Amino acid sequence: MMKNSSLVVAALVVIAFGSAARAQVAVGIRLAIAPPLVRVETPPAPPGPDCYWIGGHWKWDGGQHVWVAGNWVTPRPGEVYVRAHWVREGPEWVFRPGHWAAIAPPTEFVSVAVRQVPPPPRIEVMPAPPSVEHFWIAGHWRWERNEFRWVSGRWEAHRPGFIWAPAHWIHVGAEWRFAGDHWQKF
Repeated sequence: MMKNSSLVVAALVVIAFGSAARAQVAVGIRLAIAPPLVRVETPPAPPGPDCYWIGGHWKWDGGQHVWVAGNWVTPRPGEVYVRAHWVREGPEWVFRPGHWAAIAPPTEFVSVAVRQVPPPPRIEVMPAPPSVEHFWIAGHWRWERNEFRWVSGRWEAHRPGFIWAPAHWIHVGAEWRFAGDHWQKF
């Protein structure tokens, strides 16, 4: 066992999405040592305009932190992918596995649907993260004044009890609908 670390293996987590329930095994890991800073990644070209980038993370494997590279995901209507990450809880660091979550737009959310195909996401150069408690929010295309405008990515600190719903476009019939780009309660 590694010095100054405690490892706790937890349970089966059942996450319900509407009427369909999906079970996933979640290994809850608690450590007394912080993970390294998130690596700066340069994503490959996106496979399509409806994909969004999920940044990599550190996993605990064999008594050490091992980097797992990020990847592009294709959105699911009404859901977002919450990236795996570490959260500080008092003196410990707790691993939260990645998972799909129902999207819950804030009350001030304005629905956007257009017929024009959005450009593919840009490949951004990420600066170094400010701290181990920050994660990268990828840039995205926003519909503004009848055209797509790029919103640059940024580092953001985790917020206890909240998840980040990444901005993305979903192709539905003849329309492209914008989703995400907000914090929501977990």
